[in-house]
Amino acid sequence: MAFKGTLKEFKVPDILQLISLQRKTGILTFTSGDGFITLIFDQGLIVGVDSFPKKLETRVGNVLVKQDFISEEMLQRALTIQKRTNQKIGEILIGMGMIGEETINESLKTQAVEVILSLFRWKKGEYNLKVMDHLDRSMHMIEPIPTDNLIMEGVQMLDEWPLHKKLVPDENMVFQPVQVETRDIEIIDEYDEEQHAIDEEKIYLNETEASLLKYINGQHSVRDLVEMGVFTEYKVYKSLFSLIKKNIIKIKHKTEPDIIKEERLLADLKAASGKTVNRFCNAVLIILLLIFIFTFFKPLTPFKQGKVLLNTGLYETLVNQEKE
Repeated sequence: MAFKGTLKEFKVPDILQLISLQRKTGILTFTSGDGFITLIFDQGLIVGVDSFPKKLETRVGNVLVKQDFISEEMLQRALTIQKRTNQKIGEILIGMGMIGEETINESLKTQAVEVILSLFRWKKGEYNLKVMDHLDRSMHMIEPIPTDNLIMEGVQMLDEWPLHKKLVPDENMVFQPVQVETRDIEIIDEYDEEQHAIDEEKIYLNETEASLLKYINGQHSVRDLVEMGVFTEYKVYKSLFSLIKKNIIKIKHKTEPDIIKEERLLADLKAASGKTVNRFCNAVLIILLLIFIFTFFKPLTPFKQGKVLLNTGLYETLVNQEKE
């Protein structure tokens, strides 16, 4: 049995909700001009994710390198082995003793959620669900993820994204911590924030905000924080938004090289402006000089004396005007 259509007919949240409610097992593929994303379901739970052109395992490998769990050389060795054995990249890295299973599972889950949330921004595309009676265990790529939780997070992301982008409009922005008393900070569960919102004596940070704060050091840009893969892009922007509002971080002041560049740019602009003024002054001087010549030296005198080669009516008219 197949269930297919376009995103004009059904939106991504509606499709996922239907699969979750009916506890479907099968493979759901979304396609667009930029590539495709595949979700694997087992009894309504997401147990596998892949995408093209950027495959999930490639994402995970790059994230592990950025987090310094493995080196680029280790990743390339694992990819070489994968071509021969067709094993999952995580299994190879664990087998080589390069990384622990828990770290792999956490990275896989974070990147899988990142891929799924990206679907919520799709405006165009097609979907195709292939319903299956049974799913082979080998097709389980990640620990099962409740679909309902992802739907809630995706819808919330779409609602909040414009606000986040207003406060953090550029992915190249760099933030740095604000000096505060550590005794004024308390770490709380993400779901307990509302009940602490009215307390002005302490600063409450949820676990995601506190973890992200470790990487905000005045050097990492917003894009760097996202590519580290510790959290999804949505959670990075949401946490930055909250940390700014709580006055825990601020935009980094301009560095000395930035100031030097700006001073040079201003100097160039002043120089260019000076040249323009000089040209204007020269033009004014020329006009004044011409007025002076015509006023005091009477350049039409030669026409009166009949010294012109072409004795036309135009010259005679000019001479008569000068006599008057």
